[in-house]
Amino acid sequence: MYMVIVDLDGTLVECNSFTEFVKFVFRRHPEVRLFLIMTVMRRKLRLISHHEAKERIISRTSGLVTEKDLDDFTSFLHSRINRRVLDIVRSGSRAILASAAPELYACPFAAKAGISVISASRPHEAENRGERKLADVIRQGAVFDRNTVVITDHHDDLPLLKANKEGLNYIVKPSRKSIGILLREGIRFTLLD
Repeated sequence: MYMVIVDLDGTLVECNSFTEFVKFVFRRHPEVRLFLIMTVMRRKLRLISHHEAKERIISRTSGLVTEKDLDDFTSFLHSRINRRVLDIVRSGSRAILASAAPELYACPFAAKAGISVISASRPHEAENRGERKLADVIRQGAVFDRNTVVITDHHDDLPLLKANKEGLNYIVKPSRKSIGILLREGIRFTLLD
C-alpha cells in the first residue's frame, strides 16, 4: 500500500476552490457583497497580494458562514471532483490533502471526501504553499519513499515533487509553464487527465 499526498485546486477538484467560495458567499450573504467586490477589485489592480485578499475575505466571512453553508459549498466542490484522482487517493493506505486553500472549507471538504489528514492555510499565517506545505505534510507524518504518491497540477508544488524523488508523481492537466519547469528541474512524473 502507498501514501497519497494530493493538492486540491485543479487536482482533486476541477476548479479553483477559493474563487468558487467567494462566488458562493457573494450569493448567500448579500451583506458582504460590497466588501467582496472591493477586495477582489483591489486584488485585480494588484493593490494587495493574493494572500492578503484571501486573508481579508476569510477573516470577514468566517463568522457569517454557517454549517449549512459549508455543507452546501463542500457538496458543490464534491460535485467537481476529478474521479481519476479520487480513485488513486482512495486506493492508497493513507491520504493527506495538501492545499493552499483555507482550512475553513478544506477540512470539511476533506472529511466529505474521506481524507482525514489535512494541510491547509490557517488564519493569520503564511499561505500553505511551496516549502511551507512540504514542512507541514512532513510534520503530519508524510514519509517520502518509493511508496509515496504526490498528485498536483502546478509547479508551486515543486518542493513536494522534489522530496518525492523515489515515489510516483502525477501531474493533472498542467500548464506548459509547469511542464517546462518540472522538466528543467528533472522531476519524473506521469501526466493524468
